Amino acid sequence: MSRPAISHISLGLSRAAELLAALHSALLPPFVHTLSTTTTALADALQNVKRNQEECNKLVEHIPTLLTAIVDLHMKSEPVGTLSTTMLQHLGEFTETLAKIYTYVEAQLGGRTIKHFFRQDDTSTLLKTCYTELEQAKATFKMNVSVGILRDIVQMQSTLDNMYDELLESITSVTELESETNSSIYHSSTISKISSGSLSVLPAKPTIFHGREMEVASILKLLQSPSPRIAVLGAGGMGKTSLARVILHEREITAHYGTRIFVSCDATNNGIDIANNIGLQLGLKPGKDLRRLVAQFLERGPSCLLILDNLETPWEPLESRKSVEDFLVLLSEIQHLALMITMRGAERPNKVPWSRPFLQPLKPLSDEAVQQTFTDITDYAFNSKELAQLLHHTDNMPLAVNLLAHLVDYEGITSVVDRWETEKTSLLSVNTDPTSSLDVSISISLSSPRLVSSPDTQKLLSILCILPEGLSDAQLLQSNLPIPNVMECKATLLRTALAYYDEARRLKSLVPIREYVQQNHPPSLGLVAPLQNYVHSQICLFKKYEGTDTMSELHKVLTTNSGNIQSVLSYSLNAENPEVQDTIECTISFSHFERSICHGRPALMDTVSSLLVNIKNPKLHIQFAAEEFNSSRSHAISKSQQLFDQGMLYLKECDDQALTSYFYQSAGYFYHHSQNDILRTTDLFEKAFAAAQSCGDITLQSSALQGIALIDWRIGNYGMGQHHASQAHRLARLSGNLYFEGRALDIDAMCTRDLGDHDAALKLFHRSRHCLAQCDIVGGRLDAEVMASLAELHLLKSDYSESYQIYTNMVQDAGLAMDKHVYGFSLLNIATIDVIIGTPAYEVQLKIDKSKGIFTALQHIAAEQLTEMVSADLHRREGNHAHAHTVFTAYFDGFFGHHADYALYATQRLADLEQWENQYFDKTFIWAMIYLSYALKLKKKLTLHKAFACIGQLYLAQHDLATAHNLFTVALEGFVRMGVHHDRARCLLYLGNIEEQEGNVHKATELWTMARPLFEQSLQAKDVWKIDVKLAKLAEEHISLTE
Repeated sequence: MSRPAISHISLGLSRAAELLAALHSALLPPFVHTLSTTTTALADALQNVKRNQEECNKLVEHIPTLLTAIVDLHMKSEPVGTLSTTMLQHLGEFTETLAKIYTYVEAQLGGRTIKHFFRQDDTSTLLKTCYTELEQAKATFKMNVSVGILRDIVQMQSTLDNMYDELLESITSVTELESETNSSIYHSSTISKISSGSLSVLPAKPTIFHGREMEVASILKLLQSPSPRIAVLGAGGMGKTSLARVILHEREITAHYGTRIFVSCDATNNGIDIANNIGLQLGLKPGKDLRRLVAQFLERGPSCLLILDNLETPWEPLESRKSVEDFLVLLSEIQHLALMITMRGAERPNKVPWSRPFLQPLKPLSDEAVQQTFTDITDYAFNSKELAQLLHHTDNMPLAVNLLAHLVDYEGITSVVDRWETEKTSLLSVNTDPTSSLDVSISISLSSPRLVSSPDTQKLLSILCILPEGLSDAQLLQSNLPIPNVMECKATLLRTALAYYDEARRLKSLVPIREYVQQNHPPSLGLVAPLQNYVHSQICLFKKYEGTDTMSELHKVLTTNSGNIQSVLSYSLNAENPEVQDTIECTISFSHFERSICHGRPALMDTVSSLLVNIKNPKLHIQFAAEEFNSSRSHAISKSQQLFDQGMLYLKECDDQALTSYFYQSAGYFYHHSQNDILRTTDLFEKAFAAAQSCGDITLQSSALQGIALIDWRIGNYGMGQHHASQAHRLARLSGNLYFEGRALDIDAMCTRDLGDHDAALKLFHRSRHCLAQCDIVGGRLDAEVMASLAELHLLKSDYSESYQIYTNMVQDAGLAMDKHVYGFSLLNIATIDVIIGTPAYEVQLKIDKSKGIFTALQHIAAEQLTEMVSADLHRREGNHAHAHTVFTAYFDGFFGHHADYALYATQRLADLEQWENQYFDKTFIWAMIYLSYALKLKKKLTLHKAFACIGQLYLAQHDLATAHNLFTVALEGFVRMGVHHDRARCLLYLGNIEEQEGNVHKATELWTMARPLFEQSLQAKDVWKIDVKLAKLAEEHISLTE
């Protein structure tokens, strides 16, 4: 049977891509979006194949059928669109296979760049791998090759059209089912809606709400005043959230405020988390710290009411309190923003100018309001004596009233009263304490016949109460909890009001219930174990596909469930847990994820450290040591040598070359950025590369080569750095790892930049960021490094304003709590620019001291020494030449041969005569010669031309005008070619001075006039003033002569 035409296959791919796009749009399943975009690209590429057409035809002919099988698998899953973790792993593997197939087909398009990118053996190996993995995918997804969808184009079209109709029908049925399930189980449903004039998803207004008329009136009055700041306080369960939701929908509020935003702070840990949640509702692009961006967005927007609910969760811990209060202050500075918070307790956050008069903490409801609430919920008539009994037991707290009303509705008033008589002595300890009354209410609800008769429902509640972010229906099913009929148990919790659906349709319990159950009815370790296994499988998926274009969906899954993951791991990191080693491995992997998104090292790693003391598992110890080394950018390692030695001992017991390579690389990066030990770092990266080669892991080979290239760059061997970075890029491209592609391009760009090809470097930086954008990690740690490299390029070109802005943005984005390494270097580079542009000394020194404190805490020796050189440069600018000269000389000796950039920082300043008093002339001459020799050794063009300019100053000072003129002219040509504004302006200034001394006033005027805008562009106000004085003086002399 003949093969179908390429045009037919391409059409089949396009239709399959449409199916996948529709599936992704409706249900957002992992990997499907990537499959859709890759399939679309493959369909386009297939139409333009120039070479090996028959091979390409054979390779892709069954892919449309495979893709329809995958769509069908999603449609038949339960719930619809939800696959098991095992099947997700297979789907991820096929996604990688499809990307490899696209890479092969793309290489056959005929373009020179693609044609020569891969070696011949690379292409052959890739093709063989594609066929092998394609056969595995056919078996996994049970594709019937004999179906022959592509044999008949009409039949193919019909089949795909039918599947499209079935998909739409499945999606519609899911929507209808959710609509039915979302119908209110009790009147104060949490179903949300989009409010007109609002960017935010708003919770519904409670339909049962009594007894807070005075509070509503007071709040509405305050909200009519300028810039209201309102705190709603009270004990847990007093109805603070319900009051806020009522206010949110009052007619006066909807008319007065163009935007209303309601943010629950239950699962937040600090001010950054709160800002990120607000940004999510505003539709801002996710990032690691959106505080400034949120404030700017709200500042530019219309009048807005912002409600932060349950703010006590992030505010109460002392370690996060300042972060929360600082963010509240930032919000309070927005004049047209009305800020309202709800918090348990009676204390308001400091620093915020709360509106007067203060609202008093909410008190229990009146008897009348409670009776109205009972009647509305139960529609059950009972006598006042029985009601008075219940009021006495609940203290009229709204949450307790709500729970008991539902019990009465189900069991009847007499049953509830009788149960109280038998249980009150064991449940109520201090009957005047509202918290005790709340505990009684929850305990009675937990002991209802519906729960007592269903132990599995109680188990589900205990699990739910350790999960601050709740669970989706899909997670309930996929986590394989040892709970039969888990969906029935879920329905029971909803009926008893012990759980509810939030706006994202995640099953949750209220915070007071969660706290009570955790204290009194915690889940067993065996009950939590399947949940931990589910968490681990999700993290393993992330690690497996980290750096690929499939990472976006997995990143969102883990980010959404970050609070749950930490809670589950914290609960399971217990020496009594028989599966504690699995928990440790999962925690180490979670730390890797948190670090990749600039969240730093989780505190859970401290628990891991203490548990490992009594565990003899070489692989775990090696993984832990590697992760500790990798986390050292934001967390100091107290005993790094001991950690390294232990890792080396365990490597002898573990025959795993991939893990060996990973450990060597992790330690290598630590010794590179923290210990300034070049020889040791080089040795570690070379060993890492050898280990990666021995196990055939090209991704690890790429990573190790990047480490070697980084060392080449650091010691000034830029040509070899380009070579190793290029090799690393080729291997990363072959493995489909966009993360390592981006990192290799960044190192290549750094070497290219320092060799003086600024335009080529800029293109490489942009290509690097494009790779990171494809795998959805723009804003992550590597992206911050690329942006720092780009800012350095602007700094070298003396585009100080552009460089300053990038570093300022990085300081705001990083934050001390997130990535201290990025924060410290960004702050120090801002100080470096401040020294150059003349910022007041005390402001500059504050930044230097702050960055030095960060590096000291992180034990980053070289970076700490760099702060001392920047401080010395500030001293030199302020006239303390002796101190500055001593510091620069000492650190040049220390950095020479170990860190080219740091050594050049010192040499450049020591060789620049303009920076020193006349008494330093002889020393400056020697340093200028050293500077020139160093530049020639490094083949660094910008440094070479700077050295020419420095030597030109020396000859000018000795009145050798001809030699000085030649040197400045050569330097000027280089600065023009590289686009370096400040040094170009200085050369023009000196050349003008020479022309003036030789009597060529017209030429001098021309040169100074050319220099002036360049000084302006490089923010050199002092030099602009000097030129203005010179030009004014010449103008006066010209007038005198003409008169």
